[in-house]
Formats: sequence, structure tokens, C-alpha cells
Amino acid sequence: MKETIALLLIVAFSFTVQAQERPSDRLFEKLALKKGITMMSFSKEMLDAVNLNFEDDEKGDSNVTGDLQEVKVVIYKAPEGEEPMAFREKTLSYLPLSRYDKVEDDDPDEDVDIRIYRKGKKVYECHVLFQGETNGVLLSFFGKFKIDDVDELAEKLDSYK
Repeated sequence: MKETIALLLIVAFSFTVQAQERPSDRLFEKLALKKGITMMSFSKEMLDAVNLNFEDDEKGDSNVTGDLQEVKVVIYKAPEGEEPMAFREKTLSYLPLSRYDKVEDDDPDEDVDIRIYRKGKKVYECHVLFQGETNGVLLSFFGKFKIDDVDELAEKLDSYK
């Protein structure tokens, strides 16, 4: 009897843990194991200390509003002497269009992909992927927020690359 109760508790706990995972968590687990990857994560406490506003003289401000919980930055620099990873394809394979919305960019010449995960009007994940010839950067925003203008945000972040 005790074994049955213990088994039920373990099963219930595993479902609770799985339910708390974000859709993109598997992406970060897989990328962390790849050569050439540098990953940084900024917690809510760190973000509260910084005003996440991107000023633009021509267009005004672009900002992320709402409850921003975490920002992750993944930088891929192809290791010398090794075959480079298809960073863009690998990243986007974990952000499928069946689950994420693609935000169209105004400039088709830029190698920027933006995917968001939302429920209704709230955005829970926003991933901005910049791809160079071989190297790339992924910026991921997590929380419950609205994005005033995702295209402007991506343009501004692209200028910092």
C-alpha cells in the first residue's frame, strides 16, 4: 500500500514539474551542450535593477512592458577548425510555427527571426534570432508582457550586434 501511494505521489509530482516547463526549455537544454555556445541568463531581480527601454532618436522609445521574468542570451561562435553548426535551423526547429507565432520583419534583407509564444493578448516568450554568415545570437524574453513594437525592438537590438 505504501509503495502504491509513493508511486502516485511521484507520478503526480512529475506531471506538476512538466506542467511548469516553458515550451522553449528544451531548446536551451540542447544548445547548452553544443560547442561554440555561450549562454547567459538574467533573472527578474537583475532586470528590475535595469530599465529595459531602448531609445531611438527617430522613432521614440521601444520598450517591453509588463511582468518580465527572465532574459536569456545565447551566442554562437563557430569553433575554429570544426564544421559550423546550422545555428538558425537548429534554433528554429525548437520554436515551431505550430506552437509559436512568427512576427514578420519589415526589412527582408535582415537575417532576423522573431517568434513569440502567447495566449490571448499576453506574450509569455519572445525569441529574437540574429544570424550572420556562420555565427548567431538568440535573445529570449520570458514573462507575462505586451510588446509595444516588436519590429522596432528587433531593429534596435540588431544595431547593438
